[in-house]
Amino acid sequence: DDGDLETGQRALGVVVAGAMRAGHLPVVLGGGHEVAYASYLGLDEGLGSDRTRTLGVLNIDAHFDLREEPRPTSGTPFLQISEAERARGRAFRYAVVGINEAANTPVLFDRADRLGVGYLTDDQCTATHLERVLAFVRSFLDTVDDVHLTLDLDALPAWVAPGVSAPAPLGVPTEVVQAVVEEVAASGRLALFDVAELNPSLDVDGRTARVAARMVDRVRAARGRNS
Repeated sequence: DDGDLETGQRALGVVVAGAMRAGHLPVVLGGGHEVAYASYLGLDEGLGSDRTRTLGVLNIDAHFDLREEPRPTSGTPFLQISEAERARGRAFRYAVVGINEAANTPVLFDRADRLGVGYLTDDQCTATHLERVLAFVRSFLDTVDDVHLTLDLDALPAWVAPGVSAPAPLGVPTEVVQAVVEEVAASGRLALFDVAELNPSLDVDGRTARVAARMVDRVRAARGRNS
């Protein structure tokens, strides 16, 4: 509320790290996607800043959120994570499921390519392409030890998730998003789950909140089957 985003991110990072040290899987609910960088700060501490294990970020999102801005925003978190990882001498592993080609500039596509970001567009994430989507996710999982899974609710179709700042004209079907979430949760590599971009003042009949809650529940269920 005071406009001091960076202090808020650090505070959330402290809570995330504390939850990890207590043996919990952190689930972060937002709010703008700037929570993803706050989550990373907590993960970096909770996993150990001197770690040798590889951290990967898998984002279900219509946007890359790799923007360069004078100050951090909800559009900058994954560029910030990239810069932080590289400053520590680590490779940046980032993949996105659900990119809307019309909602990302050529500059962002170029930056994603330069950073080695893997992605599937929303056109490639229809229900008929589910096995291809899961193969993409499994391939990414094979390259990392720990996964920061982050779901931007604007990746879902507008009629499923209207309570977001940028409703999707096409989006990724709910069953595909659920399958990705379950695949990551069942892998044994999930270190943290973000659910971002819920704006209750824009929601209709609580439907966006309900689909968000379902995804959190699917993480719980998939981890339970794997244990």
